[in-house]
Amino acid sequence: MEMSKTKVLVNFIQDRSGSMASVWQETMNGFKVFIKDLKDKGQQDGVDYLFSLTVFDTVIETPLLAVPIETVPEDALGKYGPRGSTALYDATGKTLEAISQASHGADKLIVAIVTDGQENSSREWSKDNLNKAIEDRLNRGNWSFVYLGTQPETWDDAHSIGIGAGATAVYDPARVGASYQAVATALHAHARSAEAGTRDLFAQRLSQPEAAAAGMITDRKSAQRPPKQSAGPRGRWR
Repeated sequence: MEMSKTKVLVNFIQDRSGSMASVWQETMNGFKVFIKDLKDKGQQDGVDYLFSLTVFDTVIETPLLAVPIETVPEDALGKYGPRGSTALYDATGKTLEAISQASHGADKLIVAIVTDGQENSSREWSKDNLNKAIEDRLNRGNWSFVYLGTQPETWDDAHSIGIGAGATAVYDPARVGASYQAVATALHAHARSAEAGTRDLFAQRLSQPEAAAAGMITDRKSAQRPPKQSAGPRGRWR
């Protein structure tokens, strides 16, 4: 008798604001690695992945919503390019609304937020409303969130919307491929685990040496000195 597969909905929220321009090619390559890794690991380990993609600048777009990961083009980010400002609250809030209506009975729901800056242009969602929405979902027991940023302030930015230090990391935008692969590995480890949801996905599923090897910092004390960014000077507030 074939065992039923665990159904896991992964929701990827990718910043495409103007300040991403110098590392957008790396970001697209990293996304390809992320998708391929989850496809391969899911097939190998019997995890039934669904996938959503939200890309945002001032405008929010969700081109993929809870679709089988086998159907996701690995070059899905290729249709988009850096522009505009950072409507992070709106992007996250609208994604939560959308997937709450289209989770297809997923056993576990994981939301990954990636940004290189701070919120500066949301019109519908506030920090407080988003914090409440995330806390509500965490309390349901089968939701998990991770937050990746490029600055030491990443920890405060994540905390302000309800994502704790154990689920937050600083990454080197010049090493996105390695970072996204490490995130895929951590997410898959959680997907395979007996735990439905967690507030500390990185702390539980990604060791500090593994993170460091991927250009990531998962220890807030170490994040006071962010990874060296080899892609040149980049704006934070654009």
